[in-house]
Amino acid sequence: MSLSLFNAPRALALVFAAGLLSGLGATAFAAPAVAQAAPAEDPYGIGTSPVAPGTPDTGAVPPPAPGAVRADTARPAAPAPDTVPTLQMGRSTSDTVVPRAPRPRITRETTVNPMDVQRGSYRNPKKALFMSLVVPGLGQAYIGQSKFNYVRAALYFTADVTMGYLWYDYSVVKYDKKVKQYRAFADQHWRQASYEDKITEMVGTVTEQALFEQLNPSRANYCAAVQSDEGSGADLVSGCTRVWSQENADEINYADFKTTYAGDVPGPATGARRAGFPGDVEFYEMIGRDQEFVFGWDDVAADPGRPVSASNPGFDLTDTSWVGVSANRDRYNSMRQTAKDYSRMQTWFLGGIVLNHIASAVDAAITARRHNRVLYEDGGARWYDKVNLDGGMAMDLGRPRTYLTAYLSF
Repeated sequence: MSLSLFNAPRALALVFAAGLLSGLGATAFAAPAVAQAAPAEDPYGIGTSPVAPGTPDTGAVPPPAPGAVRADTARPAAPAPDTVPTLQMGRSTSDTVVPRAPRPRITRETTVNPMDVQRGSYRNPKKALFMSLVVPGLGQAYIGQSKFNYVRAALYFTADVTMGYLWYDYSVVKYDKKVKQYRAFADQHWRQASYEDKITEMVGTVTEQALFEQLNPSRANYCAAVQSDEGSGADLVSGCTRVWSQENADEINYADFKTTYAGDVPGPATGARRAGFPGDVEFYEMIGRDQEFVFGWDDVAADPGRPVSASNPGFDLTDTSWVGVSANRDRYNSMRQTAKDYSRMQTWFLGGIVLNHIASAVDAAITARRHNRVLYEDGGARWYDKVNLDGGMAMDLGRPRTYLTAYLSF
């Protein structure tokens, strides 16, 4: 058989393609055609050499033609694959597709800030109300977003601190100072012994209980305030309240009561003793408030508004009253009034503090609602201000994928 010049290039091309596929690790699909011996009629002249006519056949294998593949060196045919061959572009139907393990998905997202982040985030009105209710101005600072809110926060907080300071200064510090001042003044200028001497003088004149109680309506409260009604003190209280009685026991008890306080001298020692009275607050109030105690003051004098008489200064049985005036008593009452004014101020300061907390809380809630209305409601925000965009990019099996989400807040 003669080798055709037209067929040789085609054979070389097939051999080259088979070798290329084998080098790439793919199953050679042209191997069966090369590995088997050439058929009797070799249309391409591959596997035999040209024999001249009349040459005897000796049985020897002639050398292959240039570019031909020897049958004894060809690769054996690949066994049949267990899987069903599939047809893919650029692959033979006999190729086996090995499933690949899934690659990890690497995602890298890029988020577009929504409109509420760009223009200011949502503020909870209830949270703002509670914060300002506890600490005035804190809710306004939580809302923020403008200098006006921060200024109002500072004003509410400053007002609260100022009123708290004033309350403490007037209702605690100054009040306590003034109380100590008027008590020290009374300990210096009001003596129980002088008062009891005048009571003893009255007892010699008034023998009726009703008249004595009419002249001394606060006597029983005074006795209970200065002496404890327990143990031996019960007898002293009885003598103090029944001073008008002519009974021997009452006279003895009153004498003991009067002796108990006869040794009081003006000054701090007397004040320390009076501080231990069962009703010290009531005691200091009565000696300045009630006219019947005027003779306890060391500067008692006749009332210039009344005619001079034996009962001026003294007690007038005609109109059943004590007659007399004292400049020290007036000064004492003035100091007590100042202390009362300081005490009453706490009502204003505490009321102002409470109102400031409430006003700050309501203002914070309203401000938060107004702030949110600008972000979300139709009255303050246009429809495209409510559109929120969220997007990103992710790598999926080596391929970039992007996504975009849009939603409307209402």
